[in-house]
Amino acid sequence: MRVLVITDLYPPIAYGGYERSCATVVEGLRDRHTVVVLTSDLRRAEAPEAPWIRRELPWLGPARRDAVRVPGAALKGAAVTRRVLAEVHPDAVYVCNCVCISQVAPLIALQSGVPVVHRLSELWFASSLYRGDRFVGHLVPQGHGLRRGWSTLVGAVNRHASLGLDPTWPVPAAVSWCSDDLRARVTLPPAIHPVLEHTIYPGVAPTFVGLPRQPSAPPTIAYVGRVTAAKGAEVAVRALGRLQADHAIEARLVLAGHCEGDMAVRLRRLARKLGVGAAVELAGAVDSQGLGRLFARATAAVVPTVTHEAFGRVCLEAALARVPVVAARIGGIPEALRDGDHAVLFTPGDAGACAAALAATLRNPDAAVARAERAFRQAERFSVERFVSGEEAFLEQAATVLGKAA
Repeated sequence: MRVLVITDLYPPIAYGGYERSCATVVEGLRDRHTVVVLTSDLRRAEAPEAPWIRRELPWLGPARRDAVRVPGAALKGAAVTRRVLAEVHPDAVYVCNCVCISQVAPLIALQSGVPVVHRLSELWFASSLYRGDRFVGHLVPQGHGLRRGWSTLVGAVNRHASLGLDPTWPVPAAVSWCSDDLRARVTLPPAIHPVLEHTIYPGVAPTFVGLPRQPSAPPTIAYVGRVTAAKGAEVAVRALGRLQADHAIEARLVLAGHCEGDMAVRLRRLARKLGVGAAVELAGAVDSQGLGRLFARATAAVVPTVTHEAFGRVCLEAALARVPVVAARIGGIPEALRDGDHAVLFTPGDAGACAAALAATLRNPDAAVARAERAFRQAERFSVERFVSGEEAFLEQAATVLGKAA
């Protein structure tokens, strides 16, 4: 089978788990299929050259100043996509995260008659697919004033021979969801008429299996991921303060992940105000070895996401390291780890509940260890092999079913 993958980033140019998840599927497929990746030109000079990776789609950042580049990026993206489709002649197209490229690329694939599978792994992208794009989302005239003017400009550019897209034309497609929660929350755009839908949970590499456990004293609580308000960084700091004030437990919180300067200032100020300034460490982004060292000494891992967590891979990474997990009851997390059985879950945004869950974990080490062992066995079910084979089978089914529909 020949597969064309369209995504905005591809490792080693990557910012998060979505890119690594896409690469996991690609590497698995390449053992048995011909795969070509079409991705953005962001930092192209830093990536090793590979004939099967085309870093040609114009990168569009989220800044407002990038809007002036949108029409040109749409034209170039359309030309590149049509050329690559003609060269590869794929049996199926696999569309991953496309937030920072013009979504004319996946839409052209969708409307070309080639079977397309959309892999949806994040709420914002899934809920704004095509509709939230600064070009495709304005093909239907809308609003007044500047918005109306922008729609007029986009419509004029869309009359170019390389475009001619109709975002309201329903086209058969397949959708691979990363969790049932995400599937229940998202209404697909008119351009996607789902003939096939399936939930295929991400795979988690066994990087931390067998990690020697040496929990520290006083306890270390590990927060792993982007240090943002949406991910609950402030909730974690507040919970540490409540852990000391309400439960008389002194612990250390290590936040391992990229943290913008403004957020770092806010967190340090908050920690000082709560009397735990010396107990909060902003470790910055860490590599796999650094994360392993953190998990080895962690007494608990906290995942306090506030907005939405489509699946919660970090919960399973901690579980594979046999670290007791305390997490917000949000998104796909309860699908990965069950409350009370594999983890202690709490109401999102409730720092007091988070502190109580941490206190229960720290005060009952035997129960926490038993829960972590059950979580380890649960996490083993989410293997990379299962994930890749599930996506491969879904792609093959989509190629057959959508090929007949075309």
